[in-house]
Amino acid sequence: ALSIFDPVWDALTPREQEVVMRVLDGLSSKEIARALGISYRTVEIHRARAMGKLGVASAADLIRQMLVHGRP
Repeated sequence: ALSIFDPVWDALTPREQEVVMRVLDGLSSKEIARALGISYRTVEIHRARAMGKLGVASAADLIRQMLVHGRP
């Protein structure tokens, strides 16, 4: 099924997509950083850019939108 997020999702970088998927899995930024072998701050930057592109203000908004429109 196509999601309204598809065009925007495709505009995310592969790393932004990876970070968003891990946020959706319930991981914290520190856990994501450890899993990806990058700094916490780098995760925060990817997360903020991705959320801006997706038009959501918080992880809760991101999860809500993905539940409503389908997880990528």
